[in-house]
Amino acid sequence: MTTENAAAGSAAPPRGFLQNLLDLYVSPSQAFRDIVAHPRVLAPMAVLLALNLAFTAVWLRNVEPREFMKAQIEQAGRWDKIPADRREDVLDQQSRMLPVFGWTGAILGAPIVIVVVGAVFLFVFRFFFAGELTFKQSLAVTGHAFLAVALVTTPLSLLTLWLKGDWTAAPQEVLQANLAVLFDRTATAKPLYSLAHSLDLFAFWIMALQAIGYGIATRRSAGSAAAGVVGVWVIVVLVKVAWAAMF
Repeated sequence: MTTENAAAGSAAPPRGFLQNLLDLYVSPSQAFRDIVAHPRVLAPMAVLLALNLAFTAVWLRNVEPREFMKAQIEQAGRWDKIPADRREDVLDQQSRMLPVFGWTGAILGAPIVIVVVGAVFLFVFRFFFAGELTFKQSLAVTGHAFLAVALVTTPLSLLTLWLKGDWTAAPQEVLQANLAVLFDRTATAKPLYSLAHSLDLFAFWIMALQAIGYGIATRRSAGSAAAGVVGVWVIVVLVKVAWAAMF
């Protein structure tokens, strides 16, 4: 996008939040031109917060805390390491804390993630790409990208849990849209499973939206901006795989 076009976009009156949200599905470039020219941060954060609170309310109402915590401990390979006479006490303690962790994550999760990711990409695109974007623009691009995908994944997750009738799965693992579905978790090396789990269609969708948004914000093509977005993702995945290997 040329400087003249950017100036013209900045001079245009802002479009509605809902219009931009709809266009993120059908015309993301058009949506991000307005989002970058008139960055809104609170609106996507507020909707994400509402989504998280709604999901948590339904999930906590249906999950059996002791069964969920036992499944998570077994999945982590720690169940057999707990003395038999201590297992019930451990389940009691952790199941009581589940609502606390659930509501805390629902309230703080979205703002923290958006701020951290927005700050990382602000550094990447200003330092490595010499882009003239602001922190508010970075937050707006990331917030809208996350929101567009969450509006699809959140109801799909609840529908999947309801259809299966099994609420013991970790919420972030309900939708198996990644290569981990091809592996048996208990029989697969943790680093390999972590890598397969990271190759996720919804993560790729978020990255595609971010590439479009940051490309417009830095007056570059989406393909050029994708190098910065994918580069950060690769580093995060490598850290996750290394962490799985060590622990």
